[in-house]
Amino acid sequence: MKFIHLSDLHFHRHPADNQEATDMLAYVQEHYPGARLIITGDIVDDGHLQQYENAYKALAPFLGKVYICPGNHDFGAAGNFFSEERARRFDEYLATPLQQGGTFMGDQTPVINIVREGDTQVMLIALDTNLETSHPFDFACGEVGEAQLGALKTILSTSPPDLPKIVFFHHHPFIHNNPFMELQDARALMRALYNRVDVVCFGHKHVSKLWRNMNGISYVLAADNAPGKDYAREITIIGREVSVTDIRIA
Repeated sequence: MKFIHLSDLHFHRHPADNQEATDMLAYVQEHYPGARLIITGDIVDDGHLQQYENAYKALAPFLGKVYICPGNHDFGAAGNFFSEERARRFDEYLATPLQQGGTFMGDQTPVINIVREGDTQVMLIALDTNLETSHPFDFACGEVGEAQLGALKTILSTSPPDLPKIVFFHHHPFIHNNPFMELQDARALMRALYNRVDVVCFGHKHVSKLWRNMNGISYVLAADNAPGKDYAREITIIGREVSVTDIRIA
C-alpha cells in the first residue's frame, strides 16, 4: 500500500494560477496510479468559493484514494482571518464529496479511515489544527485542542497496537520560536503520539524534512508546498513494515 504526501496546494480562483498544481496532480495520476494521496492542508488559498470548486475538480479523479485535512488558508482569508463560512466550504466542497468519512469544522473529533489492500490495513487519522480565533496575529498558529486531543488519545489507546497508523495535520509541531506560526499545544500532541503511531505528516512551513525514529515514531514528515516542486515522499506499508522514499512528481 502506497501513500504520497502532498501539502499546501493553494488553489486560486483563476485556472492559469493553478497550472503548477494541476500539472503535478496529473503527473501523479499518470505515473503513480495505484498510490493514495495524503494532503496536509492549505488546499485552497483563502477559502473563496471558486477556489474550492477548482480544488474539487482537480482532486475528483482521486476519489476514494485521497485523504485531506484543513489548513489555515482553507479556513480564512489570507490565512489570517478565520471565517466560519470558509470553514464550512471545506466540508461542503472537499471533505464530504471526497468521502473523507467525517467533517472538520467545529467537530473537534479526528477523522478516521481504515484503508485495506490485500492483507495490509492502515489507520489514517486526520486532525484539524486550525485555531479558530478573531485575532489575525494568532490565526496562522495552530491548536489541536483538549477535546480533539482527548478523542485522539482514546482512539490510540483502544485501537489494535499492531495496526499501522498514520496521523496527519497541517501545522508544523516543531516551530517553537515563531509566535505567529507555532502549534500551541504541540508538546501535548507529541506526548499523545509517543510510541503509538508509525508516521506523522504535516505541512504549513513550506519546508521539506524527514526525521527517523523521533519521539517513538518511525517517520515524521514535513512536506514542502507541492506545486512547482519535482519531488515528494512516498510511504509504503506492507503488513507491519513501513518505509519512506523520495519520488519524482514532475
